Amino acid sequence: MKVFLTGISGFIGSGLVAYLQPDEGISIFGHGRDFDKVTQKFKDSRVTLVPTYSAQIFDELGIDCVVHLAGIAHDLSNKYNQEDYNKVNFEGTVSVFEKFANSRAGKFIFLSSIKAAIDSSSTVVNEDVAPHPTSPYGQSKRMAEEYIQQYKLPESKRVYIFRPVMIHGKGNKGNLNTLFKYIESGSPYVFGAYRNNRSFLSADNLHFAIKNFLKNDYPSGTYHLADDTPLSTTELITIISETLGRKPNIWNIPTGIIDPISRIASMFGFPLERMKQKLTESLVVSNEKLKGVLHEPLPLDVRTGLKNTLLTFNER
Repeated sequence: MKVFLTGISGFIGSGLVAYLQPDEGISIFGHGRDFDKVTQKFKDSRVTLVPTYSAQIFDELGIDCVVHLAGIAHDLSNKYNQEDYNKVNFEGTVSVFEKFANSRAGKFIFLSSIKAAIDSSSTVVNEDVAPHPTSPYGQSKRMAEEYIQQYKLPESKRVYIFRPVMIHGKGNKGNLNTLFKYIESGSPYVFGAYRNNRSFLSADNLHFAIKNFLKNDYPSGTYHLADDTPLSTTELITIISETLGRKPNIWNIPTGIIDPISRIASMFGFPLERMKQKLTESLVVSNEKLKGVLHEPLPLDVRTGLKNTLLTFNER
């Protein structure tokens, strides 16, 4: 089987290459934005890199499956605007998808995001949710989903839209890293009185799902990706503290005190209200549809996956 990866040198792409390489039945082809840098990164691997690609090149290479990972991730630095997201996450996806559609490749996997559907929810979210993205990132991913969903393809082709929740793993950069550094500094977690639940996704479980979809003829459609069990933020703080070998420093300040303080602090430019919202909102995502086609459990439970990731944060 010949698999083509876009965004091959990114966090997900690099990990997926390492996961798939031991399988001698899979040949990996790929493309990255900075071709010279990507070539240097994979010089000792059995990956075939191409500087550009088209439907004709897919056919010349004999590509069976296209996995579209390239895109702008959820921006923590606020350096991207709506136009940037649309250009990369929407227009870029349309370009890759049309090349697939006009080639003989049989499968297309698009790594979208749960943010294309919803940001938070007090109830469990499955694939029947009516999408209502609120961020430029989520909106651009949803636009790409809609384009793919309306495209008329031959029945022989399979198209999978993956909506993962927050992905973590070796090489991860994002909110989990920030929270880890905060707890590592010895600072207290002051929102212990809030009750929430969130789903997480280990990169290993994502890689496992992608490999199974590459190798099996599952029904086309949208699939939500998450580990089996959600965790509260206080449980996550406890896991981080255990990884650091220390006792959790969680303060259970009543919400009636925290709420007005956070609002006042925000009025003076300190983003305590936004921080509180990020850390205490709930988003539990069902993976039942995914497991219904896999017919086997995900390899890592949520706690093991998180501990594996957290241990890599100290590999400096």
